[in-house]
Amino acid sequence: MRWAEVDISTAELPSGQYAELLTERTRLVAVTAASNIVGTRPDVAAITAAAHAVGALCYVDGVHATPHVPVDVGALGADFYATSAYKWSGPHIGTVVADPGLLETLSPDKLVPAPGGVPGRFERGTPGYADLAGVTAAVEHLASLDPDPKAATGSRRERVQASMAAVERYEAELFARLLGGLSAMGHVTLYGKAARRAPTAFFTVAGYSPREVAERLAARKVNVWNGDNYAWELTGAFGLRDSGGAVRAGLVHYNDGSEVDRLLAAVAELAPDGVR
Repeated sequence: MRWAEVDISTAELPSGQYAELLTERTRLVAVTAASNIVGTRPDVAAITAAAHAVGALCYVDGVHATPHVPVDVGALGADFYATSAYKWSGPHIGTVVADPGLLETLSPDKLVPAPGGVPGRFERGTPGYADLAGVTAAVEHLASLDPDPKAATGSRRERVQASMAAVERYEAELFARLLGGLSAMGHVTLYGKAARRAPTAFFTVAGYSPREVAERLAARKVNVWNGDNYAWELTGAFGLRDSGGAVRAGLVHYNDGSEVDRLLAAVAELAPDGVR
């Protein structure tokens, strides 16, 4: 197993390093489409192309990217694309998108009476039909987000793509407001400076543990996460893992400017005397 290295100063994942990491012995490359703590969106298409050039398959973790940007699995070059519906307004259910022909070549461990075909042999029992109905409803919700009436026409795929493009633009404006406000505070340390990123801020506040910051913000009706957020390797690389991680503040399509301002005001209140 070989690890790609993150540029800690920017939290970028340089795609150029894969030329040295990959060989004819490489069988599988796993990469995220967006970091769930700093939002970095690597050049997935370049990485999958490098993987395919040596005959490897590429597994893309799209859990954090899918709620924020239009996704074209084919354009990304992903052989496997994982996403979780709970991240985009659906129930707590996950899926892996892959060509059925590719899935036919894989033989997972399963119970003897479980179906032998695809996709049944990858399931753990009777599907959650109620959850699957919720997934359909969530997709329809995403397909309706573009405020342009003309975007309400076309196939469901076309409507989803148009809506998610509108979501990306809207969230980018809100995120610029959030980052600008946090960057201006002398008692706040931000992590991640990638040019392409999902609207996710990861930061610490001088004099407070991440947990204390989260509790103070919760008292102001601002919901954030704190800790390593399961990004075990990256928080370790930042040197934050053993000190409680950091605070994660993420935006989605239903947030608005007043909520960003409330978050910024709550963080500003934590500044020590003489620091603003």
